[in-house]
Parts: sequence; C-alpha cells; structure tokens
Amino acid sequence: MDKEQARFILRSFRPDGTDVGDPDFTEALKLAMENRELGEWLASERAFDAAFANALGTVDLPEHLREDILACLAAERGDFPQAEDANDAAWIGALASIQPPASLRDTLITAMERTVTPEKAPSNISIFRRAAIPLAAAAGIALAFFITRQMSPGVKTASHVVPIAVVQAGFVRTFESPKFDLEEKQEDRQLLVRHLQDRKLPSPADLPNGLKNLKGLGCRELMIDGKRGSLICFHTGADGLVHMIIFRREDVNSELLQTGKPVFAQDGKWASARWEDDENVYLLMSQAPVGKLTELF
Repeated sequence: MDKEQARFILRSFRPDGTDVGDPDFTEALKLAMENRELGEWLASERAFDAAFANALGTVDLPEHLREDILACLAAERGDFPQAEDANDAAWIGALASIQPPASLRDTLITAMERTVTPEKAPSNISIFRRAAIPLAAAAGIALAFFITRQMSPGVKTASHVVPIAVVQAGFVRTFESPKFDLEEKQEDRQLLVRHLQDRKLPSPADLPNGLKNLKGLGCRELMIDGKRGSLICFHTGADGLVHMIIFRREDVNSELLQTGKPVFAQDGKWASARWEDDENVYLLMSQAPVGKLTELF
C-alpha cells in the first residue's frame, strides 16, 4: 500500500477513533504511524473533521425545514407520481389528502433511539460496505423503477395523459404548500389571461357566467406530472376563493362523456367542477360547498 492509497482509505476514518479496531484501516494506520508526512496529514484531517462535526452540532435547524424544502420542490416541479389507470389515480388522490399526525416524526425518532442504542450499533462494518450502501440503495431504487416502467403494459414513454384525479391532487398539494405564490397578481381577468397567453400556457376561451363578474386575484403556471397547465384565482367575496385550473386536452383525461357540460363533486373540504371544450380541460376548485360552484354556471 502506498501513501495515496492510505490517504484514500483514511479519509473515511472517523475523528472519534471508533474505527481503530476496524481491519479495513489496519494497514493504512500502520503506514501513517511509520510515515511522518502521512501521520501529520491524518492528524490534520481528524482535527478538521472533529471541528466541522462540532460546528454542525451547534446549528439549530428550523423545526419544519425538511417539510418546507419538500413542499417547495413539489410546488416548483409538480413532483407527483404517474398514474397508469383510474385505480392508480384514485389511490394517488386519496394518499395526497392524508395529513400525517404532527407528532409522527418525534414518535418515530424516539422509537429509533430506543431500538438502536450506541452499544448495540455496529461499529465494525466495512468501510467499503458503508460507502456502498447508499449507492446500492439508489441503484436498486432506480433499477426497480426502470423495470417497473418497462414491464407496465401500455406505458407511454414519450408522452402520457394525466388523469384528472392527479391534476386535482396536484393542485391541492401546490396550493396548500407554504411556498405557494402567484406569478401575476391582478384584479383584471383579461390581463391575467393575457399573461398566460404570453407564456404560451393554456388559457380559457370563455369563462362560466358567474366568474365573469368576479375580481381576479392572480395567476401562475401549474406543472403537474410533467404537463404545463394554468391556474387563475378569483375572489368570491364571503365565500373566499375559487380556483380555475386549465390543461390542454391532449395532456389530461377529464373522464367526461360529454363536452361542455360540467360535472360537480365534493371531496372532503374541496368542491370541484370539471368540464372541457375543443382545446382544454377545466377544473374549478373551491373550499365553499359544492352548491356555490353550481351557481357559477
């Protein structure tokens, strides 16, 4: 073993000395004891690693940092799973509406701490196995995803149609994200439509009569499952807000049997109406009772 090989191995040597008895480090540590240059380098590395670990330990992370990051990513990318049929869409929509208990994270961490104590934690795992575990896990997930997609019958790799249930779940997740915002904030609905047209996003050819008299709040792009759609929000006075979601017909399956006629539904706190014309699929969402949506048509 030469000095460079020893350096490569010793870069994974933990500063607290936990790896002293690990046979993977034996030869490299012996060489560091015999070679002054390598020994000084190892001492410097351990000091730096210890200082860095201590510095990280003093950082007080915000309580909801992880949730905020994931919510931001979901909102920006429309990071939602693809549904191959109506059954998948129903599952996705149901799972998206689940709110985990606020104490779930603390409960899991407490259970993990009770299960794996320091004296029971394995300290003799090979350095090469430690390095390979995350890579193997990532490769396994990627391979499983690839195989699943290749074996799924009827999967469209170049293009796919998103079920309306996925669009609805995607909107709710985006809207309820703490990072949700509107690109263009404007009361004039005509200016909002023009903004969408300038961005080459789907825009309404016409509005339900009840929306024509409402003040606009704003609009933005809505990316769901890789498809570009539009969102226009309207003020409805005492009833709060109503949200108009627009996607191109070739991108979304509205599951409608008749063009132009709206279909209404109530799903928990959200009421919805969906319809389509020759170019677009429309979804109207509100937290008001579904009867308030019927009054807009």
